[in-house]
Amino acid sequence: MGNSQKWWDEFWTQQTSNVISAKDNDETWHDLVWKAGLEYWYDLFEELAPGKKMLECGCGSARVSQYMAHHGYQCTLLDYSEKALMLGKSNFDSLSLDGQFVIGDINHLCFPDEQFDVVFSGGVLEFFADAQKPVNEMVRVLKPGGVFASNMVPRKFSIQTIADLERTLAYSSRNLVKGRFRDVFKRVQYIPPNYNVNSMSLQDYIGFCEKAGLTSVVGMVTSPFPDVALPQLGKKLYASIMKKLLPQWRKFNLSKSRWTEVWGTSYTIYGIKK
Repeated sequence: MGNSQKWWDEFWTQQTSNVISAKDNDETWHDLVWKAGLEYWYDLFEELAPGKKMLECGCGSARVSQYMAHHGYQCTLLDYSEKALMLGKSNFDSLSLDGQFVIGDINHLCFPDEQFDVVFSGGVLEFFADAQKPVNEMVRVLKPGGVFASNMVPRKFSIQTIADLERTLAYSSRNLVKGRFRDVFKRVQYIPPNYNVNSMSLQDYIGFCEKAGLTSVVGMVTSPFPDVALPQLGKKLYASIMKKLLPQWRKFNLSKSRWTEVWGTSYTIYGIKK
């Protein structure tokens, strides 16, 4: 992986609790991006998966598995970082959810072949210099007819690239006003350089999935709304606009146009094991 176990332990030590809400939480960009993603994956798994036994690889705070467990899925959660597993388990416990937590390497999964109806990874594969091996392993433990699904935030030009310029300007202006002159010219990036994210294309990931034995592979460039620097009132207004444009948002995610490929910030991919 692009980052060491120590790096990930330090990363997850700095993160706070991240649990799903019992109410319809859609007050900010962050809320809506999570809500749209979780609803999409749930609908897809309900339509395609042969059962509800799910493995999440690189679970982090376990937000996706929380949602699926809340809807009746039997979730096994694996992560390279013990700190991440501790946070994920704490989040599960706070919601009185059951899950199996396993520390392990996605390149060498500690499960027998054909164990899960769904294998999911979110924000994981973009950290690999070569994603073929982890994809092979995740498909190996998937039952025939099971669903492999993943989303990634790649290092690519997108609307977020432009939004990062706005965020940098807002950050610099705030530091200038507060007299923090050393940070005035600091660049703000949604994917910081020390994250070691690769620059693989969507077609690269589709190829990994097909070589691993998946069929009916679907790849999409998704997420048309960038993260921007706004005051609290502006964040709520931005979220309200996103909600109104949700039908167009869904059409964007399903589009195969060149414009979508350039504009979109994330990759979404899934396939069925033969």
